[in-house]
Amino acid sequence: MQPNNLISYYPTYGILDEVVSYGPYNQLNIYIDLKNNMQTTYMEHAIVNIVENSLRSRMYDTSIFSSLVSFLAFHRRYAISREMKLNFFIFFESGQSYYHQNISSKYKISRRIDDLYGLDHEKRELFFKVLNANYNMIENAFNKIPNSKVIRLPNLEADFVPYYLINHNLVERNDGVGHIIYSNDHDLLQCVNDNVYVYQKVGSKIKRIVKKGEVMQKELKKDYGIPDEYFPLALAIIGDTGDDVEGVKGVGPAFFAKSFNEIQKLVGSMDDLYDNIVNKRPIFDKSLCPIPNKFVSKIIDFEENEGGVTRNLKLVSFELLSRTLIDPPTVEILNKKKLIEKVLNDESLTKLHPLQEALTRTGVEIEDSALELLFYNSGG
Repeated sequence: MQPNNLISYYPTYGILDEVVSYGPYNQLNIYIDLKNNMQTTYMEHAIVNIVENSLRSRMYDTSIFSSLVSFLAFHRRYAISREMKLNFFIFFESGQSYYHQNISSKYKISRRIDDLYGLDHEKRELFFKVLNANYNMIENAFNKIPNSKVIRLPNLEADFVPYYLINHNLVERNDGVGHIIYSNDHDLLQCVNDNVYVYQKVGSKIKRIVKKGEVMQKELKKDYGIPDEYFPLALAIIGDTGDDVEGVKGVGPAFFAKSFNEIQKLVGSMDDLYDNIVNKRPIFDKSLCPIPNKFVSKIIDFEENEGGVTRNLKLVSFELLSRTLIDPPTVEILNKKKLIEKVLNDESLTKLHPLQEALTRTGVEIEDSALELLFYNSGG
């Protein structure tokens, strides 16, 4: 299996140039939703190859690690050709998210049921051991490679990481820096803002950049003129089937859009809404919309009867999760905050040749030129 076969998410130089033209930028920060980018890993042919390669050898298959090296090297070539600075932030989680499970036991429940195409127990266990070995290598190696950081969160969804880093100024943020997030998970559209973009691959042919002012249009399939910042509220009301977040029955994208003005009157700004949730106050001021239409009435009932909108916002909102990390309510959350800070503040690096030798000993097959590109102009 060729390393880059596990990532079908490559942009074109033209797409990257498009982002740069919005600046112009002299630096790009690339945020990689690792497991979303590596979805090919869970296709039947990939699983079979990974398992068979590992059975034939005394060492685990390392094509996941190699794929990431090739992917980053592609971007480094681009940055060198455009004389730009480039940083990578790779994020993923391990295990179920306790934060989300404590809010709803149904969260992502459908993703936990997977027989891996009928793989027997022994091969299934081997496959997951190979995955974990690759993730360990990624975490250990890339955190020692110049201009790359890997944030691996145990038992906490990592999707919010780009939002948290950018909005809380934990990464360089000025008008000369463009931020591109690589993920097809629409939750990440919450991150889109000035100088912040999401790269999506839709099907086998469509590759696009989502920029500020386009988020709600992409989610609702039509431009209703609804501000981007209300995207989490839309998810909370409509629901998010991909994460098993149940919305208001009978209220889909079209009815949400048609009722938006009334909904906005009820909640005010998103900051008002978040403050009310954090301070455990009612999120709807019904006096501002005394005769709601039937769809808005359903939304109000959903909240008043089961706290549904508040619950769903806690599940989907990156802002609420970020606020939880800023002021951690538990030791567990505090440890997640410290882990992120430790990764960002760790400046210890390895040298190219010792890393090459170590990877060779563990059976990693990559082009030397790809790894060399990641050390380009670093003195390594």
